[in-house]
Amino acid sequence: MGRQALLGALLEHNGRLGASTTIWGEGAAAAAEQAVAAVSGMLPLTSGGTTATALRLDTPLDLAYVVGCDAPERLHFPLHGGLPALETTPLTLEVALLKEAVVREWQGYHLLEHRGAIVADGSSAYWPLAGGVLSGAGVLPPALPRRREELDEAFLLCDDLDTTNFCHFLCDLLPKIALACECRQRIPLVIEPPTQAFQRELLARVSERFGHPIVPLEPGLELAVQRLFYLRRAGHTHPLLRCSGLAMGWVRELVDVRPMPAPPGSMLYVRRQRRRVVNEEALIGALQRLSPRLQVVDAMEQRTVREQAELVCSHRLLVAPHGAAFTHLLFAAGAPQRAVELMAEGNGTLSFALISSRLGIDHHIHVADALPSPNGPNYPDLRVQPERVLQLVEG
Repeated sequence: MGRQALLGALLEHNGRLGASTTIWGEGAAAAAEQAVAAVSGMLPLTSGGTTATALRLDTPLDLAYVVGCDAPERLHFPLHGGLPALETTPLTLEVALLKEAVVREWQGYHLLEHRGAIVADGSSAYWPLAGGVLSGAGVLPPALPRRREELDEAFLLCDDLDTTNFCHFLCDLLPKIALACECRQRIPLVIEPPTQAFQRELLARVSERFGHPIVPLEPGLELAVQRLFYLRRAGHTHPLLRCSGLAMGWVRELVDVRPMPAPPGSMLYVRRQRRRVVNEEALIGALQRLSPRLQVVDAMEQRTVREQAELVCSHRLLVAPHGAAFTHLLFAAGAPQRAVELMAEGNGTLSFALISSRLGIDHHIHVADALPSPNGPNYPDLRVQPERVLQLVEG
């Protein structure tokens, strides 16, 4: 079933209930046009409350910044001033109060209904959130819930992103929790079930510090909530682009990193199993000749979040393939002072450079050759040019 037809079915269903449908997020204008086109032959569209309407909501926020790159023409981002940069992006976080809402787990996603109407969040979320009431339009219905719980109030913090990814969890879900924790009442927080050690570690810190009960949306569970605070976002972009300075500060306080002093010349190289550097030994040898204080680590995920952050922040320089290790830059105080990101041609984002730009860290990107790997196109292997990496390390 195509996205256009699915959006049209969503509008048609909600229109029959007399509910308006708001489409927001990256690409919302195009999504609204597609939805209107899909139902134009089936429903009279008006601005009243008796039929479905498609709207676009966004808030411009200028996040433009520039990073150093040795081959910007080989990256796949928009270029600005001859260097890669982020252009103005629609970005906002809203809180919607829904009375008498029902939340269900469906095929690993959350399905939210408000008095029979479907609530969809994010431009990529229409597929999972369409749900059983659209089964006549070709969407598989969710299985019947095995148990039901009733709550007077709750914050819904589920998302359509993969929060098993360290970066997504830290920079997307935790900022939402930060907003929910502004509430003085200890209202339950409904989240996706934690499956990773770092998720359990950080959620335990949230519970200890703020006292909000955490309710995992387990398979087969249906929650009937009298007053549901739905934290929805308008901007389906990489989570770091939604992690505001205030949210970064909240996460820093939550983890409470206390690194060792970073001596001059200290350098950390982080190995990766995915986005592997095929000529890594040549690169490490070149870095060792440059600095006797080079530390090479792998299996970062076996450390606690605090241990990972303290390791990164105990070095003046971080060198690593593009990936979650750079998330720890948000904990930096006096160090690292420079980051060199190894990025395969046509792969990666400028998101980690945004952290550096906010904290005054010199951020540089070396564009490596992309090689096929068994991990799929989003995780290519890299072949770097060690001498060019050294140039970026030395500045």
